[in-house]
Amino acid sequence: MKAKILIIDDEELVLAGWEYALASAGYHVSTASEGKVAVEIAEKEQPDVVITDLFMPIMNGVEICRQIKAVSPGSEIVLISGYPEETPRFYMQFVKAGGRDIFLRKPLFKEELIEAVKNILRERKQAV
Repeated sequence: MKAKILIIDDEELVLAGWEYALASAGYHVSTASEGKVAVEIAEKEQPDVVITDLFMPIMNGVEICRQIKAVSPGSEIVLISGYPEETPRFYMQFVKAGGRDIFLRKPLFKEELIEAVKNILRERKQAV
């Protein structure tokens, strides 16, 4: 069974590129460009890995993490941002909300993204 990945970012080109990269690597990929939709998808699909941008309109990555963990507690959630200087203000809140202690920095090459997902899935499998 293919691992399920949910990517959340308000930049449509980023979503399309990462969706293509992960689908090409053999994953089932869903995308959302805003938090409310992401939470609905997570509740329905119970993704293995969620990758969320920190700075999003309406609901930021910390709140997205909190809400997804409430409806899909088994999902591993990773934070990504193109504003590394701003991220430390939110990082501990993200981890306390249930997010992984992993931070991916934009711009992110597809190989980095695929490797991060592989590592998370490998760790998850070993923990079971």
